[in-house]
Amino acid sequence: MSPRIPTRVSTPRPTLANAAVPTSAPANTAVPAGADAPAANVVAPTGGSWKRSATKEVAISDLQQKFGWTEESWQGRLLQAADEGADGSRSANGQVSAAELESYLSAPTDAQFLTSTALQQQRAALDAKLQGGAQAASVDSFDSPWQQSVAKRADLLGGNGDGQLSADELTAYINASKANQAKGTGTAANTQWVPDQQMAAFQSRVAEVAGEVDPLQGVGGSGATPGLNLVKEYSRTLMDTDKNVPTFVSYLLSAADVKETPADVSRLDSTFVRDPELKGGVVDADYNNTGFDRGHMKPAEDSPTQAAMNESHLMSNIAPQHGNHNQQVWRTLERGVSEMIKETGGKAYIVTGNLYLDDKGKPLPPESLQTTGSKDDRRIAVPTHNFKTVLLELPNGNLSMFAYMVPNKAEGPSKKDDILPLLQESRVPVDQIEGLLGQDLYAQLPKGVQEKLEKDTSAAGVFQQQSLYESATLLRN
Repeated sequence: MSPRIPTRVSTPRPTLANAAVPTSAPANTAVPAGADAPAANVVAPTGGSWKRSATKEVAISDLQQKFGWTEESWQGRLLQAADEGADGSRSANGQVSAAELESYLSAPTDAQFLTSTALQQQRAALDAKLQGGAQAASVDSFDSPWQQSVAKRADLLGGNGDGQLSADELTAYINASKANQAKGTGTAANTQWVPDQQMAAFQSRVAEVAGEVDPLQGVGGSGATPGLNLVKEYSRTLMDTDKNVPTFVSYLLSAADVKETPADVSRLDSTFVRDPELKGGVVDADYNNTGFDRGHMKPAEDSPTQAAMNESHLMSNIAPQHGNHNQQVWRTLERGVSEMIKETGGKAYIVTGNLYLDDKGKPLPPESLQTTGSKDDRRIAVPTHNFKTVLLELPNGNLSMFAYMVPNKAEGPSKKDDILPLLQESRVPVDQIEGLLGQDLYAQLPKGVQEKLEKDTSAAGVFQQQSLYESATLLRN
C-alpha cells in the first residue's frame, strides 16, 4: 500500500475557506452527491452526501410503542413537529420519515428544537448583523423565517423583549436551551437543544424502522459478521457477544457539535459501567490487572453532552488496547480526526471497531484468539487491529473518505516521530475493511460514489504540530 499522509508538511496550513471549495482535487477527495461518474474536478453539490426518501414513512404511534416515547417526551414532540411541517399531503398524516426530520431541523420555523448546526447558523447570522459596531439587530431583520423565529424567542426568553437581539441575549437563550430552561408559552414555547450527534442517532432509529439505509448502520452481505445491534442516544453499536467486544461503533461528529459542547462536559464525571442492555456483559472490574487499557471506540472527547460522555463509558463501547497504542497511537488518530472535522467546518460519519487477523491479514479462527478478563465465563477477545473509517462531508457538500487499520501492539510507539510512520503504513481503502467485516458501511451512498471513494487511499491527511501530538487536522484538496 502506498500511504498518502506526509509526515512533514512545508505548505501553510489551509484555512476553512479554501479547504471547503476545492478547485483541483484528487480523484476521490471531492465527489458530488448522486454522481454516477465522479470527475477529478468537481462542482460542489447542493444536496449533501445523499438524499433520504420522504416516502419512507413510519407511523409515529409505532415509533412511540417500539421505543417507549410518550407524546409529552421530547422525542414524541419532535416527531409531531416534523410531521406537521412535512410537505403537501404528507403533512400531519400521523407518519414521519427521517427525511422529514432532516427537513424540519434544517429550517425549524417553530424553533422548538435546535441542533448544533442551527445554533451555529444563528450565531453567524447575528454576527453578520452586528458587523460595524451595532449592539443589537431587529428580530425581523433576519433573512430566513426560522432565524427570525429563533431571534424572537431569544429576545423573549433570553432578553428583554424589546424586539432587538444582542449577542448576550442570544448566548443566554442558547445556554438556557442547553439546560432545558428556555421556558415559554404560546408562540414562544419551550426550546430544546438536540446536538447533531444525538439527532443522527434519532434519525437512524426512524430510518431503520422505515426500512431505509442509514450511514450509522452497515448493511450485511452473505458473509456478514454476526452481532447484536444496540441503538444508543448518541451512537450505534454492533456488539459481538461471543467476544465481549464491539465489532464496531458508529456515530456522527460535526464541527458544530464540537463548537457547541458545553465547557463543563468532562470525562472525570463519568465512570465505566456495564451496558444495561447486556445482562451478562462486561463490567469495569473485568479489566482489572489484565495489563490492558479500556480503549474507547467512540472517543470520550467526541461527546457533546455529559449524557453522551456517560454513554461513551458503557463497556459495550470498550475494547482491550495495549497502553502505548491506546494512549499514544490511537489517541493521535482520534484527535486528528476530531480536529480535522472542526477545522473544515464539516461533519463526518465515523465507524470504529476491531479485527482479529493473522500475520497474512486473514481472520483468525476462534481457537487462535487471545483473550483476557478476570472472569472465566466472561472472557474478552483482544483485537489484533483497531480500525477507523471516516466519511467526511464538507460544508459545500463535497465528500472525502479514508480509513486506518492500526495494529494493537504491546510495543506500540510512544514518540510522535515513530507514530506517524505507523499511521502511514496503516492507511487502507475502506472496502478492505468492509470485506473483512462482510458489511457495506456506507450503503446510503450511490454506487458510483462508493466505487470512487472506497477503493483507494488518495485522500491525503495533513499532520500539524499540536501539543504533544501530531494531529491529522485537514484533508488536502
